[in-house]
Amino acid sequence: MSNAYKQAAYKNIEQLKLFTKTMPGYFKGVMLALISCGLFVYVSTIVRTLSTSISEFEILLFRQLVFIMLLLPTIFRNVNTLRKPKHVQLHVIRIIGAFFALYLSFITLRELPLASAIAISFTSVLFVALLSPIFLSEKITVNRWATVIIGFIGVMLIIQPSFNGSKGIYFALGLFGALGAATTSICIKKIIKVESSTNLLVYQAVFIAIITIIPAVKNWVTPTFEQATLLVTVGVISSLAQWIGVTAFKYGDANVIANVQYSNILYSLLFGYFLFQEIPNFTGLAGCVLLIFSICFSLLRKTN
Repeated sequence: MSNAYKQAAYKNIEQLKLFTKTMPGYFKGVMLALISCGLFVYVSTIVRTLSTSISEFEILLFRQLVFIMLLLPTIFRNVNTLRKPKHVQLHVIRIIGAFFALYLSFITLRELPLASAIAISFTSVLFVALLSPIFLSEKITVNRWATVIIGFIGVMLIIQPSFNGSKGIYFALGLFGALGAATTSICIKKIIKVESSTNLLVYQAVFIAIITIIPAVKNWVTPTFEQATLLVTVGVISSLAQWIGVTAFKYGDANVIANVQYSNILYSLLFGYFLFQEIPNFTGLAGCVLLIFSICFSLLRKTN
């Protein structure tokens, strides 16, 4: 019985490997992006909890330090390669964009409702659509613009945001963060052709840690055991999500991968329902339908 089970498991693994090898590249990119998005939304719920008592700089520093520790074996194996970065200017721009994207997103997560903060990040999809024809020579067709716009309308219907009064400044900060994320996506797509995913991850982990260390120390709050556990969890899951997200750009166009980020709102609705018993109204459900249509239409159009 045991041998039969092992043979069946081995056969299933081989079939999975074969399916993965024959899977179209763009489909791999979309699947990886979906996984990455889900992990990042989960991290956002933890960051939202931590940011009420610990500064964003400290959270970000912990995140990067955990990432560096996880990367240490890889760093030692690739020291020679890491010493010879390609496209240094693009690396610098990418790291600055990633820093502002992370830091400003942590602020919006603290000050705005989870769904609203995530929705603001979706404007990065529009920024990518605007920038990719200029910097990546990717052609944005009418159908693709329609996909982006329909998806964004779906997101707005889901969250029905209101950013009036004192919260307006955080909406503006979220937009700058989204621009930083879009800039990072564009740079990754250009660099990944000549640079390994390992190099991209190591450079970002190390240099963002360097940027955050001084302000983190100035605003330091010694975490409790529970907070320290959550901080480490943020670092581990973010690291995994970032590696998967970077790999996704190897297989799909930047604006297609960015469009998949709309799925974040679906993840946030699932977390809200199962963790906080939040149920969307009819308008929100209509937005879900539009959002799913946007993602599926993008896949079907690419297939054809």
